[in-house]
Amino acid sequence: MKVSCQIRMGLNKEQCEDHALLAVSGNPGASRVLNEFRGEFEISAPCILAVADGVGGNPGGNEASGFVLRELLRRSSEARPDEQALRDLVISLNNDLISHAAGIPGKETMATTFTALVLDDTGAWYAHTGNTRLSVMSGMFIRQITTDHTTWQWLMDSGNFEAAERCNRCEIQSCLGAGSSKYLTRLNVRHFREAGSTAGVYIMTSDGIHEFTDADFMEDVLGRSDISDLEKTDLIMEEALKNESADDKTILIIRV
Repeated sequence: MKVSCQIRMGLNKEQCEDHALLAVSGNPGASRVLNEFRGEFEISAPCILAVADGVGGNPGGNEASGFVLRELLRRSSEARPDEQALRDLVISLNNDLISHAAGIPGKETMATTFTALVLDDTGAWYAHTGNTRLSVMSGMFIRQITTDHTTWQWLMDSGNFEAAERCNRCEIQSCLGAGSSKYLTRLNVRHFREAGSTAGVYIMTSDGIHEFTDADFMEDVLGRSDISDLEKTDLIMEEALKNESADDKTILIIRV
């Protein structure tokens, strides 16, 4: 499979708080945690790909997202194709982040969102909390696989549309860290594609991308055959900037 990745620091920021992970089973040389990066990789399953976005408003976002993905890389062999095993692994990562942050004065509440895609011989799995996203191309259309754990999405799902329009769209309701396990209010783990049906295009993004690019634009760009996937990440980045995204921005295009 080919992975095209771009991570760009937001405007007027001192650190990029987004990280991405490529963890390839049995191939440590192809495994890495990325921050401020543009490039492509050829990898093979079984593997884990993940995006983490440090929570704005909490200190240490860069350290939180990087810590979680480095720990996941170190413990990637524990990501067995089983819902409870994956859930236990993410809960353990959360506890590790809380313990790590507790020893850093001023950064005790560091936190991060988290979305991981696991591809192996059983099919495709995801583990998710927060508002990073996993989507797939279904024909000509993009289908969001994860659900955003945001106040906006909660209000929309509750039918409270007027309040949703007034709220901060990026305010999250679940994350890793933040100084207490109580902030992991939602953790979704799901086996969403069976063995033999994982071929296709997967898209992973942080909110600096998907809150500033509409689905029609993304579908048009991803459907183009005249440019590479890495060039598609350039166009999507520029569209987010044109729409005044000042946040860190991450996009992975995974072609299986």
